[in-house]
This record gives sequence, structure tokens and C-alpha cells, in this order.
Amino acid sequence: MIPLEQLHPIVVHFPIVFFLSLVALDAFALFRNKAIDGRGGVANLSAGLAVLAGLAAAAAYSFGDAALEIAVANGVAEAQLETHQILGTTTAIALGLWGLARGFVWWRQVPISKGRVRGVVLVELTFAILIIVTAFYGGQLVYDFGVNVAPLAG
Repeated sequence: MIPLEQLHPIVVHFPIVFFLSLVALDAFALFRNKAIDGRGGVANLSAGLAVLAGLAAAAAYSFGDAALEIAVANGVAEAQLETHQILGTTTAIALGLWGLARGFVWWRQVPISKGRVRGVVLVELTFAILIIVTAFYGGQLVYDFGVNVAPLAG
């Protein structure tokens, strides 16, 4: 059985991939004048990626919270985890709300004009930067400090 604290590093890759794929798709749609609203193929995929990223971010947040508690119980200073925790919480909330908004826009078929598509892509690029910064600090916890990493045998 996989230890609970190791589920976060496994699950966290899903919202990253879903959201970065969403940014790439919506940027492609912007430059090719494809609609990201309505029920077209690009619009369906775009909304689906946003919703999946939000759901996956909620799962990553839940497992990350459990991993944090285990790390603290194992003697890691909470201050050492604080930056990644704050960024992770912010990222999960942002992706969750974005997934809800994009799902609502798709469901209600709210039109997204050309100018709004630019705004959508700009917001998504901002969230992508947030994801990358959050991932950097998470990687630092593992690779530099060995948080929740089992020591090598022997």
C-alpha cells in the first residue's frame, strides 16, 4: 500500500498537466480564431480541461494537507512548509473557482467575445505562473529538504 504522504506527489501532476494543456489550447484557439464557448470541439475540450484541473487541484490539496500533517508529525518544522502550503492553497482555490466558472460558462453557453478570449488566456497564463512557482517550492521540499521521503535502505 502506498503511504498516504506519497499520494500528494502522485496526484499533484494531474492539475498541472490539465491546466497547462488548457492554457496551450486556449492560446491556440485565440491565435486561430477558434471559439472557446458554445459546444464546438475546442470549446468542449477547453471547458473539460478547466473542470478537470479544478477537480484534480481539490484532490491534490486534500492529499497535500494530509502530507503536511504527516511531515509535521515526523518532525519537519511547519515554517519550512509554509510557503508551499500558502501557494498550494491559493492555487487550489484559483483552479477550483476557474473550473467552476468555465463549467458554468460552457453549461449556460455564455458567449465569449474575441476580447474576452484574450482576457481568459491572460488569466490562465497568470494561473500557470502560480502553478509553476508552487511546484518549484514543492520540489524544493522534496529534493532539497527530503520532506516525506523515505531514507534509502542500507
